[in-house]
Amino acid sequence: MRPLAVAGVLAVAVGLLAALDRGVASAISPTSTVVTLIGVLGVVQGIRYANARRERRRVPADPGDPERRAPAAVPGAALDERIARAASPAPGGYRDRRDLRDRIREVSITAVARDRNCSREAAAAAVDDGTWTDDGAAAAFFDTRTAYPLRVRLSAGVRGRSNYWYGLRAVIDEIERIESRGDA
Repeated sequence: MRPLAVAGVLAVAVGLLAALDRGVASAISPTSTVVTLIGVLGVVQGIRYANARRERRRVPADPGDPERRAPAAVPGAALDERIARAASPAPGGYRDRRDLRDRIREVSITAVARDRNCSREAAAAAVDDGTWTDDGAAAAFFDTRTAYPLRVRLSAGVRGRSNYWYGLRAVIDEIERIESRGDA
């Protein structure tokens, strides 16, 4: 055992004996020498603990992983994916383009019927023949007999996008204009 540990054990043992038996306590008179010795032992022990603490390697506490929030569904994300898939020039997108065109056609018919206060059949005829809008790209999107305007075809060729994409964008913008007129 180390000498300081032995001295510590002896000091604790004498302290316990003095607490239990008053005769032992009266035998040890607290003279200035004993008090000084106890003070020096306390300082030495404090220095020893400080040195041991200073030499210890410091490792920051690891707080662990924070809680992760569950991802929330974004409204319209599925439609955005379908539009991106349909507007891409990738092969095999014909069915996606046709399904999306049918879905947008139904929305257009509803918007035109509400805006013009007419039947769905009359609105469908206007959408199919292109008279529902003044935008040539939006009219050509549903009417297969109408060609896209030259500016749209040139822009599609230069920018590497399809005519379908420009027509889809024009139809969505036109539906938005029709709906905003109805809200006013």
